[in-house]
Amino acid sequence: MQQPRLGQSPPLDGGWTAWLQVSAAFALYWHSLGLLNGFGAFQTFYERSLLTDQSSSAISWIGSTQACFLMAGGVVFGPLYDLGYGRSMIAAGTVLVSLGFMMTSVGTEYYQVLLSQGFCLGIGTSCLYIPAITLLPAYFTTRRALAMGIATVGSSLGATVYPVVFESLEPRIGFGWTTRIMGFIALVMCSYATAVAWPPVVTNRATESREKLRLSSPKAIVEVAGLLDRRYITQSVAIFFSNVSFFVPLYYIQTYSQSHGMRDQELAKYLLVILNISAIPGRIIPSYAADVCGVLSVYIAVCALTATTCFYWISVVNRAGNVAFAVLYGFFSGSVITLAPVVLASITDNPGILGTRLGFVALLKGVGSLVGPPTAGAILGTANSYLGVQLFTALAFTLTTTFAGQLQIVIARRRRRMEESEASQGPQPQSGP
Repeated sequence: MQQPRLGQSPPLDGGWTAWLQVSAAFALYWHSLGLLNGFGAFQTFYERSLLTDQSSSAISWIGSTQACFLMAGGVVFGPLYDLGYGRSMIAAGTVLVSLGFMMTSVGTEYYQVLLSQGFCLGIGTSCLYIPAITLLPAYFTTRRALAMGIATVGSSLGATVYPVVFESLEPRIGFGWTTRIMGFIALVMCSYATAVAWPPVVTNRATESREKLRLSSPKAIVEVAGLLDRRYITQSVAIFFSNVSFFVPLYYIQTYSQSHGMRDQELAKYLLVILNISAIPGRIIPSYAADVCGVLSVYIAVCALTATTCFYWISVVNRAGNVAFAVLYGFFSGSVITLAPVVLASITDNPGILGTRLGFVALLKGVGSLVGPPTAGAILGTANSYLGVQLFTALAFTLTTTFAGQLQIVIARRRRRMEESEASQGPQPQSGP
């Protein structure tokens, strides 16, 4: 299997090996973000059956712990990926995710479920998440956004299929065997990803960067990875605000619909499934457009449309409106999450530091994901109205759009300064006769 060599020119752009990496990243997304977005099925079961002695807030900490490890773990696993431990991370994640499911299946106490599903699954999914994002940019150039968009469909399918599997099998064979079956599915798919995933070999500048990362202090890592690059900071802030707001509709869409036009309607239980299914074309179509029109321009557009959709949520009072919001939010928010790392890859001049950069962004995503839903819940509890929750979500996405637009200005100014600098130096003399 031919591996790309970071630092060579031109980079690979597709081919059999490259599309195998897409399939590997698909499986990794399925068992990282897919597991995180599908936690709602476990939350409902724990509240009504296994952990009835615990409050809803205490149970939600299981999912929040998993989310925090998945995102914030990138600070550790991002640099490890850049140091050449990508395949080892995938193998470790495969073991931890499978083990987490198996241990959850025999848990009967709150602390047991927290340790197995919150900690073990959380750390395992973090091992898979960074390779899922970082694996593809070295294999594609003109079709990079499309390839990464197809791979992220795995997260939408995982968030859709696992809740359906759980709801279908648990009443028939019980919680234990249902969870074990999910663990076996994870073992098979992640083992496939371990077998076919080939993180790129590095040369020249990328190798030098990895050696510096291996030996450097935290301050030097910041310098080597370019974490103070204004482009990187601007995009990181945009990603932070998108993660502050992203999970809020996922948490509240069902309860909002039941009090706004869908009381006692069976369809209300499937709005989250509709939302996740809508995210599938939302991850592919804009990704294709990004390869044609430019990834940053499309990213700004989908951020603005997501914010507009959240403002539209305020007016929803009936069944049709709730379904329309689920479809629109799933489509556009899925695009935001898919294109964000593609934008980051496009402004990373040295591919040997991409994992480190994504790792530190993952820390911001973890903080945003941890802060956003509780803040929305506090607003809801204080005002006893969903209006504040909806405005909070819409304004956070508006800030994402604002900083994404600022990034375009920063890039344009940087390009203009480089052109002026080249013009002021004049033509270079040619050597030789």
